[in-house]
Amino acid sequence: MTLIIGLIVTSCDKDEPGVYDYQAVLEREAPLLSAYITAQGLSDSAKFHQETGIWYVLKDSGDMAVNYLDSASTSDKLPIKNMLVQVRYTGRLLDSTVFEQNVALDSIPYVSLLPSETEPGQSEAWKVAFYPKLVGGFFEEGLRKGAKIRIITPSIFGYQNRSHGIIKENSPLDYELEVLDIKEPVKTD
Repeated sequence: MTLIIGLIVTSCDKDEPGVYDYQAVLEREAPLLSAYITAQGLSDSAKFHQETGIWYVLKDSGDMAVNYLDSASTSDKLPIKNMLVQVRYTGRLLDSTVFEQNVALDSIPYVSLLPSETEPGQSEAWKVAFYPKLVGGFFEEGLRKGAKIRIITPSIFGYQNRSHGIIKENSPLDYELEVLDIKEPVKTD
């Protein structure tokens, strides 16, 4: 099983009360997502990522490869570098309600893909899109600068069984992303 999915699955112990059942959620939401893909007219263009249950449409692959892997890593941590990404995006519920967007901002900030002491990191669906196939992503080299992608994700890769603003628990999400830039964080050693 891929590293990204493995982290989520191992953090969801079925014996704990109130814990998110990854497989049951995927099975319950699969028909809903499939019907949504059809209703959105995406049946011919959407690709299904079997390992995650995420649907995606790559509208533009971008133009610059990024090395997301940390070949110097000798620890048990994921061999992934944290990257800062500048992304124009819109997040929608499946009823088309926009829950978050930054498309109108004049200055779009860089955000961290992985969590840190000061930032929560981005949704798991974004990580699956950005990181290379070697660690569970969609594409061989990961998402590139200039890429445009639409991601329709089960709730397991969104907010899971937690509410967040207008997002109810167990809500599948629909993201449209345009990758403006990708860079490594400045080291403060």
